[in-house]
Amino acid sequence: MTASTLAALGCERILALAPREQRALRDAVEAEARRRRFFHRRTGGARPTPHPIALTPFVIPKRLTPVLHRLAHAVHRFQARAPELYLRRVEDFRDLCPLDEVTEAWLFRYGHPLQEVGDLLIRLDVGLTSGGAHLQPVLYETNSTALAGLFNHSVGVQILRGLVFPRLFSQRELRGLQDPPDLLRLVFQWVGRSAGRARLCPRGQFRVAFVEPAGPEEGYSEIPQIVAYFRAAGIPATCGAPGRLRLREGEVVLGGRPVSLVYRDLPFGDLGPPGSGRGLAGFAELLTRGAVIPGFSGEFDQKGILECLTSEAYRGFFSARDRRLLARCVPWTRVLRERKTASPSGATADLFRYARREQDRLLIKPNQGSGGEGILLGAETSASRWERRLERAAREPGRWVVQERVRSAPTPMAYLQNGQIQVAPCYASLGLFYARDRLGLHCRVSRAPVVNVAKGGALACVFLTN
Repeated sequence: MTASTLAALGCERILALAPREQRALRDAVEAEARRRRFFHRRTGGARPTPHPIALTPFVIPKRLTPVLHRLAHAVHRFQARAPELYLRRVEDFRDLCPLDEVTEAWLFRYGHPLQEVGDLLIRLDVGLTSGGAHLQPVLYETNSTALAGLFNHSVGVQILRGLVFPRLFSQRELRGLQDPPDLLRLVFQWVGRSAGRARLCPRGQFRVAFVEPAGPEEGYSEIPQIVAYFRAAGIPATCGAPGRLRLREGEVVLGGRPVSLVYRDLPFGDLGPPGSGRGLAGFAELLTRGAVIPGFSGEFDQKGILECLTSEAYRGFFSARDRRLLARCVPWTRVLRERKTASPSGATADLFRYARREQDRLLIKPNQGSGGEGILLGAETSASRWERRLERAAREPGRWVVQERVRSAPTPMAYLQNGQIQVAPCYASLGLFYARDRLGLHCRVSRAPVVNVAKGGALACVFLTN
């Protein structure tokens, strides 16, 4: 059974359920979500509710994974070198991937030109378009900190396998449907290997601290559930705000217990300046030891990095094979500032004039940030609003990018959100988690073309088929 057939069949069968059966399915999924702390907040500090989740599988052919792996590997290798490019002022890298003053201060004080590849975990967001007989990935952006989905996707797969699929499909129909790599196991292996690389625990017991911002959301993120997974797997782990790390007699502690490695789930910009007296001595000490992951390369997930991936100025950083792959997968992207540049056709063009002339085929979005905020789709935006955004971009060089819009067809999906089962054609954003030559898969779906859970989308669990 093909991927599209299985998804469509699941939608048909959910619609065919009697109202009582639909309510029973909804109640079973939400009860399990509460039991597993599979939660979501629409706004910071709000009461957590069961996470929106697709009830039908998002299926991709297994033969596509080598291409996805090569794409993630190429981006990962380049981004791992980003601190070096920034510190050495290579080409126009600082203009394409600018840092805020606080982050730059941390990099200048604690960074070094040669960044360890193992310090980095990324999640690429890609779309899938039809390229003849094969699906073609299209890279929208890359993310490196606050990587949502590691716990949620793993638990979501278990909920679908245990509660949903038995009500919708026969064993014969599910034959050949394979689970993707477990994302919790992927991050567990990444953290463990990072500790080994840094030789953090030749003797005694290794302990990892997951740090995230303090505030009303603390305790409702995925981090406490990831900590529980680490503990169950035999690695002592804890979590808290970075300011709770204390330096005592040369040892870093959190909650009175020694810490060997920190997984930071927040950007450096949220810490405040180094040496500002905000209780960051423990964090700074671990950073000096190379015991904070992701390292500084995690700060370079600007959309401007996509310009580097296909720019002639950076072609020497990629093999010929990778250049061909990136040319197919990376849409034309330019950081908005006054300049002349190559258009998608290769002709030299004034960037702002081109962005005005080709509005209908372009989109504008922030160079940094996530959550689907600030995105303008040219074809669905008035000329006056588009012009106002370009004028703002001219005043704020480096803060916005313009990108060629690659349209993908929506896929029928059924999803549970706010206590209601919805069935509708949905756009999808496939997440490629990648670290240390390991690929993990994750997906989100939405009726809107800008796909984000915070904007009304839902998690969709990825499965593989031959």
